[in-house]
Amino acid sequence: MKVEFFDSQEAAHARLREAMKAADARVRPWQAAIAPGDCFVTDCGGVEGFLIFGEVLEGYTEPHLRHYRFCRCFSVACTEGEVGDVHVSAILCVIARGVFELARQHGWRDPGPRPGP
Repeated sequence: MKVEFFDSQEAAHARLREAMKAADARVRPWQAAIAPGDCFVTDCGGVEGFLIFGEVLEGYTEPHLRHYRFCRCFSVACTEGEVGDVHVSAILCVIARGVFELARQHGWRDPGPRPGP
């Protein structure tokens, strides 16, 4: 985790705008299309083996928040889940609801390979 300190609230807001612009520039078309009801996987900032499973609850209509989704996310560290905003550029892939529920049954650990058809 990177921590930054600022001399003023204006400097902090300027850095936030800069970070949001950089994150928006990383968004791929499939990420921009993520909508309420979709389930996804992201990670915990590079900690290997620590996946976060999420479900999108709603999107935002404000233009500057177009790439944020209000989500409920779960992991081995937070099995009861927590709600908050996720920038779609952080989402690694969209998963089927069945895979999401399988992860829930496995205590939010990666359920591993699934049997073929």
